[in-house]
Amino acid sequence: MPQATGRSGLGWRGLRDLTGLAAIAAAASFLLLAVGGVLLVLNLARLAEARRSTEATFRMLDGARAVVVDLLDAETGQRGFLLLGEAGYLAPYHQAVDRIWADFAALDAAVMVPEQQARLDALRPVIEAKLAELAETVALRLDAPEAALAVVRTDRGRELMDRIRDGFGTFEATARRILRERTALQDERTRMTTFLALGCGLLALASAGLGALGMLRRRDERRLVEQNHRLEQQVEERTATLEEANDELRSFAATISHDLRAPVRAIGGFAAALEEDAGARLGEEERDYLARIAGAAERMDGLIDDILGYSRLARQDIALRRVPLEEVVEAVLDQSRAELKGARVEVLRPMPAVSGHAGVLVQAVGNLLGNALKFRPPGEPPQVTIRCTEGEGGLVRLWVEDRGIGIAPEHQERIFRPFERLHGREAFAGTGVGLAIVRRVAERLGGRCGVISAPGEGSRFWMDLPRWTGPEAS
Repeated sequence: MPQATGRSGLGWRGLRDLTGLAAIAAAASFLLLAVGGVLLVLNLARLAEARRSTEATFRMLDGARAVVVDLLDAETGQRGFLLLGEAGYLAPYHQAVDRIWADFAALDAAVMVPEQQARLDALRPVIEAKLAELAETVALRLDAPEAALAVVRTDRGRELMDRIRDGFGTFEATARRILRERTALQDERTRMTTFLALGCGLLALASAGLGALGMLRRRDERRLVEQNHRLEQQVEERTATLEEANDELRSFAATISHDLRAPVRAIGGFAAALEEDAGARLGEEERDYLARIAGAAERMDGLIDDILGYSRLARQDIALRRVPLEEVVEAVLDQSRAELKGARVEVLRPMPAVSGHAGVLVQAVGNLLGNALKFRPPGEPPQVTIRCTEGEGGLVRLWVEDRGIGIAPEHQERIFRPFERLHGREAFAGTGVGLAIVRRVAERLGGRCGVISAPGEGSRFWMDLPRWTGPEAS
């Protein structure tokens, strides 16, 4: 009996000790869970703040793109009206002008960063000047068509548009930088908060048990997964919207090009028929008019072909395979046999094989060779050198070098944009799309292109292409 009583006393003391430990553990568990709960609430609040900041940044990016697209639409309608004189082109022009300030106001409301607000305030007078220039040329076209065309030939509108593009480019680059900085800061805070919450959870697990902590963590993880899923869904939706917009632009370019081809060829055909049937009865001035009509129709037909070619490169599937550059150069020289009369073209062999597509490479190299043959001082025969060197990152660099008129440094990026011309058609023929096609081919094949030039010292165009690393042809 005494032994039993002793054991019973020890049991009660142990029970009391366990009860005290349980109370301490419960208090510690409650405190740790409270701390963990506060940290998790802060974490979720910061995630919500990051989401709002991300959405605001996306609104800024979308707003900037909307204003630039409105200006491009207005300029497209203005150019169409100036060149063709059809009042139908004024409708998209006026619609775009009406949208610009509404989109600009929405962008202005989305900006919350002082430096971005300053950039936007600086862009406002430039946009006003661009709209004034467009309105001026449209009014001139209505009142005095020849004066309007003279205004279009100046660089005023192009300079304003370049300033707007550069301004919005800096605006978008800064917005992306701010987004990256905010995302990095939020990631750091999230990691720190998560580590603290995890530590509290581990301590609470030791006192309160695996079940409660596991349930809390599963709930928090589910919230984080849902949050990430929503963010990923937003990115996918915006990506799909951009792809849809690009598809619509390409479809629009192809439709316009096809619709313009028939009347242009009809103009050329009727001019040729009139020359054939009544050429002997026409005076010298009338024949000159016919020649100008035929030349304009031919240039327009070439421009349509270039637009279709440029648009086609954006959407066609390009299967990469082994392409020897020597065969590409030989094909280009064979196609350009008529233009090469009197020219000295030197091809430095051997040339390696690249990973590419023979058809588009022939088109790109042909455009580079055509530029080298065309842009030379009057009376001097063209001299062209085609060679290969090692490019950066193991790429193959193809050079097409000439001794022509050269290009000023401030224009060396512009010439790769569609429809950018540095000279009038009276000096050098062309549509301004050839080098844009070269850039698009290089990018589609995983490379890039550029030029090294100075006025009066010729030009050295280059194109980097991936070296072929597969099996050699048998």
